[in-house]
Amino acid sequence: MQQLILNEKLILSIESLGKKVRLIISELDTELACRKETIKNLERFLIEYEAKIFKGRLQLHKYNEIIEVVLKSKPIAVISSSDFKSIIDNL
Repeated sequence: MQQLILNEKLILSIESLGKKVRLIISELDTELACRKETIKNLERFLIEYEAKIFKGRLQLHKYNEIIEVVLKSKPIAVISSSDFKSIIDNL
């Protein structure tokens, strides 16, 4: 499992499930939201200049090289697409 620290309270964890991954937003030991997605769809998302992926509690919005993490319709963090891509590549 790979992790990215989003802010002082929240962590984005990415867990490999074969051809899919599970993205988890957690605060301490509590899961706030999760989403399962194929690696292929995440790679397609990263190629786009401007894109959105997922609906519901957890969403990712990409603008050029920046990915905005949205939880419950509120932006909670910004991560670089290169950091996100390196995690996906290392799964």
